[in-house]
Parts: sequence; C-alpha cells; structure tokens
Amino acid sequence: MKKIFKLIPVLLIVILTSCSKNLDINIDPKLPVTTAPNLRLPAILGNMAYHLYSHARFSSYHSFYITSRNNTNKIEALWNYNDVTRLGAWRWHYFDVGSNCLGMIERTEMDGTYNYRGVGKIMLAFSYLTATDSFGDMPYKEAYKGIYYPKYDTQEVVYAEIVKLLNDGIADLNKTSSLDPTMNGTADLIYQGDLNKWKAFAEAVRARLLLHTANFDNGYDAVLSAVNTSLNGFSDAIFKYPIAPTKDWEKNMWGPSIPNPQWNFSDITNILNSSVSTDLFMNYMTVGDAGLIYDPRLYKLTTPGVRNTYYGAKLSEGLIVPNWPITTPPKPPVMDDFANLYNGFWTADNSPSPYILKEELYFIRAEASFYKGDKGAAFDAYKQGIKLNMQRLGIAEGEITAYLGSSKIKQDAAALVISDIMVQKYIALYLQAETWVDMRRYGYSATAYPGIYYPAKVLSEWGGRWIQRLPYDNQTEYIYNPREMARLGATARNWVFAPVWWADKSTLKN
Repeated sequence: MKKIFKLIPVLLIVILTSCSKNLDINIDPKLPVTTAPNLRLPAILGNMAYHLYSHARFSSYHSFYITSRNNTNKIEALWNYNDVTRLGAWRWHYFDVGSNCLGMIERTEMDGTYNYRGVGKIMLAFSYLTATDSFGDMPYKEAYKGIYYPKYDTQEVVYAEIVKLLNDGIADLNKTSSLDPTMNGTADLIYQGDLNKWKAFAEAVRARLLLHTANFDNGYDAVLSAVNTSLNGFSDAIFKYPIAPTKDWEKNMWGPSIPNPQWNFSDITNILNSSVSTDLFMNYMTVGDAGLIYDPRLYKLTTPGVRNTYYGAKLSEGLIVPNWPITTPPKPPVMDDFANLYNGFWTADNSPSPYILKEELYFIRAEASFYKGDKGAAFDAYKQGIKLNMQRLGIAEGEITAYLGSSKIKQDAAALVISDIMVQKYIALYLQAETWVDMRRYGYSATAYPGIYYPAKVLSEWGGRWIQRLPYDNQTEYIYNPREMARLGATARNWVFAPVWWADKSTLKN
C-alpha cells in the first residue's frame, strides 16, 4: 500500500505532462475547432452588414440626417457617451467579423488555397477601416495574439496595415487555381464567387481610405488611380436580406419591426419611430422650382407621414421647426408633421444593406478631380454619381432629367464648388457612416455643407467642440485594458471630442 501511494505523485506528473503536450482542455475532441471556408464566409458577410449598421446607428444623428424627438437623449441630442455601458460596434469588428476572417484565413493557409484567403483579407481590411474611422487608435499588431493588455496602434499604423491586407488579398486572388474550393452564390452572398469583382471591391476600399488622407499627404493621384482601377470592374457591394423575412436575424436593422436578434446589443436597435429628418437634410432635399418642390429621392428614402408633410427639425432640439407655420389655434409640431422614416429604400425590414456603392466611387472621383484642378472631370463624375443614385432608387428617367436640369444642380463645370459634390454625396450615402467621416474631414465646415450649425442642446460642457469619435466599449476596454485607456486619455469625459488622426491632420477644415 505504501508503495502504491508513493507512485501516485509520479503518475500524476506523467499524466499531466502528457496532457500538456498532447491535449488542450479547451478543445472538445468530438467537435471541430475549424470549419470549411464556404461555411464561414456567409457569416462574415452578414456580420459585416450588422457592423456597418452599428456605426451608422449613431453617426446618422451626428451627421444631421435625423434627430430624436426627445431633446434630452444623451447620445443623439446631448452628445454625452459617458453613461454608455456597451458599444456593440467595437465587438462587431473584433469578434463577429475579424475573428471569423482570421479563422477563414488560417484554414485556407492550412489547406493551401487562395480564393477564400484573399476575400478574407479584403473583408478584414474593410472591417478594420470601418472600425478605426469611428474609434481611432485600436489594437492591430497585438490583436488576436492572446495578449491580455494589447497595445493600441495609432490610426496611421492601422491604415498602413489595412493597405497591406488589401494588397495581400488581391495577390492571393491572383494565385487562385482549379485546386481551390468552390466559391458560389451559397457561400459568397455579395459577388457569387466572381473574384474580379472582389478585386475591384478591394480597390474601392482603397479609394475610400486614400481619400481620407489625400488632402494632407498629396494623395489625390493615388485616389484617382484606385477609383479608376475599381470602376473598371466594380459591381455594387450590397448585402441582401430575404424578400419576406420572418426572423429578426433575417431583417435589416433599420426596419420598422425594430429587429433585435438574441445575439444583438440593445444599444444598436433603431429609434426611427421617435426620430425625424433634420432641417439641414430637408433643405438639401428641397428644390423649389416650378413643378419640382422636392428632390424626387425624398419620396424613396422616406415614406409619407400621416399629414403628407415634409418638415425638418433642428438637430438636438426635439420637434423644433424653423419658421413653423402659424396655425389657428397655435400648436407645436408633432410626429405627424414629418415624413415617416420607415419603409424607405434603405429602411424596410427587407432593405438591402450597402457596403460600398458605385455612386460613392464617382463622388470620390469628383472630389479628387476637383482638388486636382480638373473641374471638367469633377463635373462629369458629379453628374454621373447623381444619376446612378437616382436610378438605384427607381426614379423615372424624366424626373432624373428634370432634376439634373434644375436650379439645384450646377449646369457647367466652371461654376462647380466643393459643396455641390459633398451635398450630393451626402444624399447618395443616406444613413451611411461614411458621411460622418466626410463631415469630420471637413471640420463640419459650411464650405462643404452649407447651412450646417452647431446644435443648441449639446452640453455646454463640451465648449462648442464638434463630436469626433465613438468611445471604446466600456465592458471590455475600460475594464480589461485600463492602462491603454489611461495612456490614450480615453477616460476623459470629453474623449469623443478628440479628433481622430486624419481629422486632426486635415487641411480641409481650415
């Protein structure tokens, strides 16, 4: 008996040593630890649609598309993020999109295949760009490494790494062969396996990225090169939901059923039912010519309210309308006086979700050409962007011709100014987070956005500063990585008013 007990510690050491070499207690040997890329890609593409929405859910209020009827809303009216406990947009990048991209890339490296690997790198680049443009500095080099306190890389470094991912992704797609696994419409919900379209999409992501810095790094030639390369084979990058969705996860998050899947973060459910168009947006949508009161896209982006009226409210002030018509007896505006924001082209339960649209590329070309001094090219791209957007929304050709000939549109290249381009891009990218990038690049300037104003109800504590970024997720970064939060200054109450790198460096705001 004594000998047996003496052997037990030795046996335990042998067993534990053996386990440490051959077994991982975190892995169930009966369940796979990886999956085929054709099963992973649909999740990446669907999660990217949610990721884009999770940014737009907030930026749409900061970029003057819509405002809440309640002038006490901490985020939408007061620009106060200090009591936010979760910010799902952070997790959508690192967990839902990023980790799946890396898992797919690792599997294809094991298999020695390239088509899914290239798409995975391009999607990872797109996800990083989306995230860093809202948050600024973020972990890249130490992300996904198992490092407990990953260092935050500067946004400039993150941008450089995104470019590398795009280059590597395109290079991988150029290495594909018949040995690669099939990529069809069941797996690739965007381009149905057309790798040339994926390469064109990668160039579109590059063009968007380069435009953000072109004003201060003399980069407009590179922007135009990326745009031209992309347009040579570009097809709209749009995630499509079922025509007749029944489950929350089958629905566009902007929809009137206010989808809230079980795995969703409550902070990103839409509040369009208590929101209205702003006066700035309505001013941009008002033409005022004989027979053309409004931009015909207004009726596609929104649906008529109860009273079939289209007023716009002051951002952050609730239902306050400039020059409100005198009524007898006097009454304040109510929700019935505004357009219904639901069931527009982008806000129905079955609406498509845009990644990047062709009209955006034309507006990028217009802006870059404008600053290169080529007003002729800028003018042509400006008109083409408008026309494409109107055709997308289903505007009749006669109405398109009338609008393009209206007082709202410049009729010759010499008269073109930058606000013509930026306002039309603003309309074309309705509710997209990229508009907030543009506004911050221009420092919320009236030169680019005529009529823009500083909201009256935002807290005086901010000292008249414009909102510049989203805060990091409180339940992960501020709790588990406090040293980096302190180093960045992200614990300050006014952190969201610190410009991100490209906004701080921008010469357009001066």
